[in-house]
Amino acid sequence: MRGLARIASDTNNPNISTELQDAIRNRVAFLFVRGADGFVLKPVVEQGITGVLVWVGWGDGGAPERHLPEVKRLARLIGARWLRFHSARKGWLRVAPRMGWVRQPDDADGLYVFQINL
Repeated sequence: MRGLARIASDTNNPNISTELQDAIRNRVAFLFVRGADGFVLKPVVEQGITGVLVWVGWGDGGAPERHLPEVKRLARLIGARWLRFHSARKGWLRVAPRMGWVRQPDDADGLYVFQINL
């Protein structure tokens, strides 16, 4: 998948495909596909609070906005209080706030971090 190759390059993690497959196989993360769009959600607990990391996502133009209501619904089903994603793409600085994402401090790898509280 071209999108996964781009994510591997952006994150400087050539093993991302294997990590995703292992996490999905071991039910640590969950794959959702809608037509040509998809995303992998990884539930996490931080300081006793459940959240969901949108680990990867791909799709045609508008896919993140188109699927955000479904991602929120799925996160709420497991009691998540927040959604979060990390990205190297500067375009998210402009686009994410329009969708309700709030920028957080960059992560240790220098990736942009965005979060929506549920």
